[in-house]
Amino acid sequence: MAVYKIVTSLYAFTYKSIDEHGSGIDKNNTILMGSFVRLTGEEADGWVEVIAFSIQGWIKKEDIGDEPGLKVFFVDVGQGDGALIEVGNEFKMLIDGGPGDNLANYLQRWQYSYYFNKGEKVHFDYVFISHFDKDHYQGLIDIINDGHYTFGTIFHNGIAKFSKTKENFPEEYDCNLGSTETFDNTPYLKTSFSSIEELVALKDKGGMQDLLEKFTFAVSNAFQQNRIKDFQRADYLTPSISRRIAGKSLSLEILGPVTDHSTKDVLYKYFSDDSHTVNGHSIVLKLTFGNRNMLFGGDLNTASEEHLMAYYGDVNPFESDVVKSCHHGASEFTTDFMGKINPYATVISSGDNEAYSHPRADAIGCAGKYSRSRRPLVFSTELARSTNLKTEEIKYGMINLRCNGEDMIMAQMKEAASSGSVWDLYDQFI
Repeated sequence: MAVYKIVTSLYAFTYKSIDEHGSGIDKNNTILMGSFVRLTGEEADGWVEVIAFSIQGWIKKEDIGDEPGLKVFFVDVGQGDGALIEVGNEFKMLIDGGPGDNLANYLQRWQYSYYFNKGEKVHFDYVFISHFDKDHYQGLIDIINDGHYTFGTIFHNGIAKFSKTKENFPEEYDCNLGSTETFDNTPYLKTSFSSIEELVALKDKGGMQDLLEKFTFAVSNAFQQNRIKDFQRADYLTPSISRRIAGKSLSLEILGPVTDHSTKDVLYKYFSDDSHTVNGHSIVLKLTFGNRNMLFGGDLNTASEEHLMAYYGDVNPFESDVVKSCHHGASEFTTDFMGKINPYATVISSGDNEAYSHPRADAIGCAGKYSRSRRPLVFSTELARSTNLKTEEIKYGMINLRCNGEDMIMAQMKEAASSGSVWDLYDQFI
C-alpha cells in the first residue's frame, strides 16, 4: 500500500541523488507546502526518496510530515474572482467563484480529483459570496449543484438583483436592486434577504434576474439534499469565526458591508447607482492565520471605501500582509484606503475583457506605492496566464500563497520549467 506524506516546509527541493557527504545532487523539482509526495521506501541519512508530480527524487526528511499550514489558491477564473483556501487537513473554504467553469474544473480535475475518483465527498466549511455580480458567483452554481460537495455556511451580502425588462417586475421596486427609501436626505436600499427562504420569497415575488433565480434553485436543491447546513447574510455585525487548526489560530473577521440596523429593515447606503451600490457593499473579509493575515474586498469602489473609513474612523482593521485587489485592478479606488491596507503583496484577479482594461496602470502603480515592503509584490492572474502559440494550449495564471503562521511565500508558474522548478517563487517580501 502506497504511503504518502505532505511537504510541511514552505517549499522544498528534490534531487536526483545524494552524495557521500549527505548533499543533494542535481535538483529536479521544487514542491510547495501542502503538496503530497509518495514514499518509495528508500531512505538515507536524513533523506527519503519520493515521487511528486511524476518526478522521482530525494527530499530531506525535515521537509515532510502530516500537517500542512495555510494554502491559498487565487484561481485564474478570467474576468472575475475565485479563491480556494485550505488550512491544515480539515478546513476548506471558497471566496467567490468567477463567471465560468474555471474554478469548478480546477477543483474537479486537479485539486480534488482523488476524491472524485474514489466517489468521496469534499466538504467546504464556508463559502463567501462577496456580492451577486456574475463574475463573482456564476461559477459557484455548478459547484453547489455537484453532489460531490457539501457545505457548512454560505455567506452573502444580502443584496438581490432584478430586471426591469421582466413583465412581472414588482411595481414598488424603484431600481434593479429593489426598493429604496430616503432617511435624513440620504438614500438607502431596503430590499435584502438573509435566509434561503427569504431569497425564494423574493424570487416568487417576481422580476429576479435569471442567473440569480438559477442560483436560488441550486441552493434550494442542495438544502433538500442535506448538503448545505446554513445560508446567511453577513455584514460588519456578524460575529467573527475563530478556530485552532494545525497548531495555529485561524480567524475570519467580516469588516463590511457596514449596514444600518436602525429600522426593521437592514438598510444599505445607496451609492449613486445600482452598480456602485451592489459592488460597494461587497463582503470585506479579513483572514488571519497565526500572525499573518490577508484581506478580500470584493468590488469595493471609491464611495464605499470612504463609507468604510468614515465608520471605522481612527481604528484601522484593514491593514493586512496580502490583499486581493478590489474590483480586479480598476481605477476607482482611494489612495487613503490603499494606505490603510498597507500590504506586502497584492493579487489582482482579472481577465481578457478589453472593455474593462483591467488591471489599470494606476491600480498596479499604487499597489506598489502603498506597500510596506521594500520590494512590493503585485501579482496578476491575467498577466500570469500564457498560451503556447503552436498548440494554443492555455496555462492558467493561478497565484499561490503558503503560510506557516509566521512566514509566507508566494508563487506563480513559469511559462516553462527551468533549474528544476516550474515556480516563479518569492520568499523575501515580508
